[in-house]
Amino acid sequence: MKFPGGAPVRLLALIGHALWGVAVTAIAPSGALSNSASGRRVVRFWHRGVLAILGIRLKAMGKPLEAPVLIVANHISWVDIAALGALCPGHFVAKSEIEAWPMIGWLAAQAGTYYIQRGDRTASAGVAQRMTEALLRHQSVLLFPEGTSTDGREVRPFHARLFSAAIDANCPVQPVVLSYPDTQGGIHPAAPFIGEDTLVHHLWGLLRARGEFTVEVRFLAPELPTGLSARTLANRAHDVIVAHHSDMHGVPADGL
Repeated sequence: MKFPGGAPVRLLALIGHALWGVAVTAIAPSGALSNSASGRRVVRFWHRGVLAILGIRLKAMGKPLEAPVLIVANHISWVDIAALGALCPGHFVAKSEIEAWPMIGWLAAQAGTYYIQRGDRTASAGVAQRMTEALLRHQSVLLFPEGTSTDGREVRPFHARLFSAAIDANCPVQPVVLSYPDTQGGIHPAAPFIGEDTLVHHLWGLLRARGEFTVEVRFLAPELPTGLSARTLANRAHDVIVAHHSDMHGVPADGL
């Protein structure tokens, strides 16, 4: 159900929801949000609240594997984080720029997000090690291996380096397809967060969007890392996501 009220009312509700998250996070023991069942329930509830206030209906197809699992998905919007976090909270891997976002960057860090500096091989190795450690603790890790968001009409090649964490932890990789369909089977125009768009501008567009729209999250069969290189594992996950993405949008796979 769409949150009642116009964009200003919903913005105030979202700010209040974020402040509630800050308060809960501030009093929670260090690491509790990502390391305990009760903490993960709080994170899931918070993400669902974000989607409800934005008027975005969550539709899940299939189920996430039980931890430990490396979940990899195509990337369209920062809303992807709320959609996945509402279903399978774990350690997200996000670009370092998000850490500077007011309030949200701090909340994400406290919930266990691993920030990575794009193009920095040393930083990538450190994040891969933290991912491996989390998987060995029987926690999930969520990754957008395209490295950037798209307009939703294509799936870019995957960066393979961080797939090594699944190999080192000997845990499965589960591909996920994210989509924000419109009534014609395309992508809802309010969903993509791309180019030079700012968080504030994109958020305001979501708050002003007419009518409720949907984020679809399709969990696919896992890939097992045994005997595979990180590149092969990344390519397999990419290929299966491309195939299902094409089926959902009626686009030939070789046209992506």
